[in-house]
Amino acid sequence: MSKKKIIIIVIAVVLIGIIAFFAVNKEKGNSKDVQSAKVERGVVVHKVAASGRIQPVVEVNVSADVAGRVTRMAVKEGDWVRQGQFLAQLDATRYSADVERAKEVLESAKASLSLAELEKNQQYELVQKKLVSELVYQGALVRYQQALSSMKQAQAALTQSEDNYNKTKMFAPMSGTVTRVNKEVGEMALGSAFSQDVIMVIADLNDMEVLVNVNENDVVDVALGDTSEIEIDALQDTLFMGIVTEIAHSAQNSNMGSLDQVTNFEVKIRLLDPPVEIRPGMSAAVDIRTDVQRDVLYVPIQSVTMRKPKQLNEKQDSELSLADSTANKEEEDLEPVEVVFVIIDGEKGKDKIVVQREVETGIIGDREFEILSGLELDDEIVTGPYKEISRGLNDGDNVKVTKRKKFNAAGQNE
Repeated sequence: MSKKKIIIIVIAVVLIGIIAFFAVNKEKGNSKDVQSAKVERGVVVHKVAASGRIQPVVEVNVSADVAGRVTRMAVKEGDWVRQGQFLAQLDATRYSADVERAKEVLESAKASLSLAELEKNQQYELVQKKLVSELVYQGALVRYQQALSSMKQAQAALTQSEDNYNKTKMFAPMSGTVTRVNKEVGEMALGSAFSQDVIMVIADLNDMEVLVNVNENDVVDVALGDTSEIEIDALQDTLFMGIVTEIAHSAQNSNMGSLDQVTNFEVKIRLLDPPVEIRPGMSAAVDIRTDVQRDVLYVPIQSVTMRKPKQLNEKQDSELSLADSTANKEEEDLEPVEVVFVIIDGEKGKDKIVVQREVETGIIGDREFEILSGLELDDEIVTGPYKEISRGLNDGDNVKVTKRKKFNAAGQNE
């Protein structure tokens, strides 16, 4: 073989090697770095999150029924009182005078009634003997009835005056703790039947509940008796349990008529074994367990995304035939479905590839989706990055499984 031919063969081999090298690197460059995890089996709990404040289950506002200045306050905030215990005294001078006046009016009415009764009886005897006319007797009878009516009115006025007088003394309507005192001695209490002027508040702190606002989209999942996990801001690192006892039927609307309008429903959750440290008005966050599925398949939430059915890896438009273009157009008209990308082994000597798998999901937990169909236990699925899952990956893409990037204390990638 001539020297010239040898040189040509060597050059050809080198060129083939260079072409192969760039082809392999190009193919490797087309692979996408992803993180993966196995499909697992376990418990998925669906929760509805809400926040609110703690309040007693039973709370009574003690207000004045009559107007008067506070002359005595027998309790202070934090005191425990028994039902019927004396709480406060209002100035009773005017009401005491009203009682005395009503008593005198009643005595006068009784005297007038006695006189009218004597006159009526006398006129009755005279009319029987035909010594006076029937008209005279009827006049005496009318005056008696008027006196009787006046006496009853006086009796009613006395009862009212005594009731007003008695209401200047306030007593505990229930046993409990005085949680708030709004008046001091010397202040005026504006008693009214139409509006409350609350002097103090009494509550039973043995039974506490959390009043939360649940969004209209979530309240349909909440039912009476659902268990709840409660975190109280003032008691960190402690989880309490509760039961849903009441769900409002009327909505609470905020920012009405604006783009920020929010519709919520009030839900009451009774605390089980409330700690003695809590106080009415404390902030709390709750997670209401609305559904629990046991022994089911589940995947991380971020692994589930939306794609067109049977969507394959997109090719460049110049490579599409007319038939492919028609098929893709029909595909674009399909509604997106929920899918998960499953990692399988590619051809020998190449990276792994992903296969788009249409799935049917069930309830959603804190960090996972229940999978009803489409996956098997221990299938390896893509869990990140989210950018690739949401729009980067396509059926048939080459991938390389890597660990998730973390940042050290210095803020550099590890």
